[in-house]
Amino acid sequence: MVLSRAVLAIDIGSSALKAVLFSQDGAMLATRSAAISTVSGADRSQTQNPADWWAALVSALADMPHRPDVAALVFTGSMQNLIVLSPEGEALAPAALYSDRRLDEDEIAALEARLPGDYAKRVGNRPDPAHTIFKLMQLDRFAPDLPGEHRFFFGAKDAVTFRLTGRAAIDPTVASTTGLMNIAERCWDAELLATAGVEASRLPEILPADAIIGPLRAEAAAALGLVAGIPVFNGAGDAAAATWGAAADEPGRAYAYLGTTGWVAATLTMQDAAPPRDIYTLADPVHPDRAIIISPFLTAGAAMDWLAEITGDNVEALLEAAVTADDARAAPLFLPYLSGERAPFEDQRVRGAFLGLDRTHGKGAMARAVLEGVAFAIRHNLETAGLPPSPLTVIGGAARDALQRRTLAGVLKREIAFPDASQEMTALGALRMIAAKAGLSLAAMDAPPVLAPDTTNDAPHAQRCDSRYEAYLAASRFAREQARLLT
Repeated sequence: MVLSRAVLAIDIGSSALKAVLFSQDGAMLATRSAAISTVSGADRSQTQNPADWWAALVSALADMPHRPDVAALVFTGSMQNLIVLSPEGEALAPAALYSDRRLDEDEIAALEARLPGDYAKRVGNRPDPAHTIFKLMQLDRFAPDLPGEHRFFFGAKDAVTFRLTGRAAIDPTVASTTGLMNIAERCWDAELLATAGVEASRLPEILPADAIIGPLRAEAAAALGLVAGIPVFNGAGDAAAATWGAAADEPGRAYAYLGTTGWVAATLTMQDAAPPRDIYTLADPVHPDRAIIISPFLTAGAAMDWLAEITGDNVEALLEAAVTADDARAAPLFLPYLSGERAPFEDQRVRGAFLGLDRTHGKGAMARAVLEGVAFAIRHNLETAGLPPSPLTVIGGAARDALQRRTLAGVLKREIAFPDASQEMTALGALRMIAAKAGLSLAAMDAPPVLAPDTTNDAPHAQRCDSRYEAYLAASRFAREQARLLT
């Protein structure tokens, strides 16, 4: 079988790398994945080894079919990391992830005081502890004793594409999470670079998602089993790719992403976005006159993964147990703040909890509570984010389960679309970004997803959901107060 203009979309996520092979009309031909591990330190560090991203790519492509037919590569991946590489692409320190919280609140406050007074207007966002500028301002905490020759990257995909092409590039969406890019001009801000103590020559070039970074180097091609010289497209950070994968890249359509972490988001014109807002504003990866407004929360699918770890069961077994769990009013309530929270409130100290547990509750009841708690987190973010009141498209691996979908429909009380192959929507979004430049006609993906009917929204069930949601909000406030008292 010979494929014309097949494209490989690579998604370097927080817990796995996924490679998806698409035909020129957008049909999904094959998927492969490889796990990526994160090291959690007692100092609240969260790091990954950039060498693992390359190893995961080699592993995922090892038995990918039709590799000789691949005519282009495009990438997406995790954002807001601090990655330090040598000129040859070797890691000079572990990559500090967006979730790394080595800097405490007092340290962040002291660093904020050094920022220009118009910082929020320049970057489109108010200061946030996850902004990479703060890690750069305290570089010795994250990458001490660097040699004279080093370069900074901020997206996992950018570290990999540097190895593939030898060119250092970044897309506007990832760049807008660093606290270093002027969002109106889409360029590195000279004053902010001076504040961070970083020379512009050490940073990647900001290019749109559909730009070709360069041809695939022969050495990299041989390692991956691909044809040397095929174009490598820039792509975009995972939030942008998910937005395009959910067909929410046109202004006015909202969606939710449920992976290891999660968010709710929508695309607006830059004029309507009018940054800074109370939630994040990201530069659109392709269109300078658009922005993505996004409300990110730290724990989505990671909550069920955690429950699986402590119970010794796998996620599938827990989901099966949840189906048969008692759905009575006395069911436990779960707060999904296992790593603190970013939105709809920023609180590094708050932590998760089960409330209302008794001896009759087993792992199924706890799993059901986890599903509900994540749904409540989405509702909480939707209510505070000011997103357009459109039907909500839900994508991501944590939205694949039927019970989770029914729970979302009951809790959110709005029309919800669950596209097929929702776990591949981020890779699909990267493909959509480059379609015009790559000469693709994506007829196979033009049909809109079917809206899932809300079959649970009878009056008693709706009242129960509302009552438990109010309890969730009250419990969240209590958990935050307790965290302050216990710190």
